This record gives sequence, structure tokens and C-alpha cells, in this order.
Amino acid sequence: MEDNPFLSMVKTIRQVSKSQIPANFRFGTVVTADPLQLDVAGTIQDKDSVLKNSIINTFSEGDMLLLVPIEEEQRYIILCKVVSI
Repeated sequence: MEDNPFLSMVKTIRQVSKSQIPANFRFGTVVTADPLQLDVAGTIQDKDSVLKNSIINTFSEGDMLLLVPIEEEQRYIILCKVVSI
């Protein structure tokens, strides 16, 4: 296994991808739907500091969201709504 070139390539890809892709996600809660305000890690974010998945059309107070921080956590991308099962 030590001489396997594919294993070496996979290790290299993993190392490079770790340095380029943020591994952290955040949960957020909709505080108000209109105007949109989210509570993300104890800070209030408004519509100017978020981008959203185009499939999400409406927000309701109390919705839980999964977000990816961008721009050193100054803005967020809303990936989806999260619901319990």
C-alpha cells in the first residue's frame, strides 16, 4: 500500500481541499420574516448580509436554517431550511 500512487494522490487532494473549503456551518433562526432578520450565533443578520438558495421562497418566524459563512463570517449563504423528523 505504501507504494500505491493513488493513495498518495488521494492524500494530496484531501490536504488541498481542507485548505480551500470552509468546514464549518452555522445554524440560524428567523427572528422576523419581513424585514428578514436572522439570529446566527447570537448576532442578528439582515437581508443585506445573506444570500439564499433560489429554491427557498419564503421564511417564517422561527424557521431554522443551515448556513455557510463567507467573507470571514461577515455574510452567510442560506443553504436550506432544517426541520425535525
